[in-house]
Amino acid sequence: MVAQTTTIEAVTVIRPLKVTALLCLIISLGLMITALATNNWLRTGSYHTGLFNECTDAGPDSLIKPITGSPLPGHCQKTKDYAYIKAVMSLLIISCIIIFFASISTILGLKSNDQHRKYLYHKVATGLTFLTVICDILSLIIFPACFYNIMSMLQIRHWELDYSYAIAWGAFSFAFTALLLKICDKEHEEVYYKEKTVYNPPELS
Repeated sequence: MVAQTTTIEAVTVIRPLKVTALLCLIISLGLMITALATNNWLRTGSYHTGLFNECTDAGPDSLIKPITGSPLPGHCQKTKDYAYIKAVMSLLIISCIIIFFASISTILGLKSNDQHRKYLYHKVATGLTFLTVICDILSLIIFPACFYNIMSMLQIRHWELDYSYAIAWGAFSFAFTALLLKICDKEHEEVYYKEKTVYNPPELS
């Protein structure tokens, strides 16, 4: 008589929304680091400034200093000690730290085989991503609003928000997309059980 054995296999399904959210978080982190590291948040003529340094480009326009105390042509110096710049800088650095841990938590959630831990990791990642979005949007609003208030002190009326500010908006957009993906992915049960029956031939005596 043929012996019959029934086994149940657990199959774990990784949902594409979570993987896409992780990619968005990683891209957002890279863009935010780029925005912090570059010195092109504001520009007027040959003068441009970031959150850490302000610079004057070498060229014909650099012969006229746009603002008092700006660096010599072809040189950079530490950004002026404005409170709003410190606030924006702090918010974005905190945002980078939070989004790093949100990415780690998402990776741990994807790799974990324990359903309780997996659910916990993804909830933590969602909360951290929400905090990142708040920090980003606050900094992106504070920067131009506060600069507008001190613009009259600099005796220059024509200013442009430069590409570093645009990159920061890109970082916010990816973080916000990651948050939406995490909120929309309400499928908590990712384990499916498959029953398999194996027929073993009888042993010959």
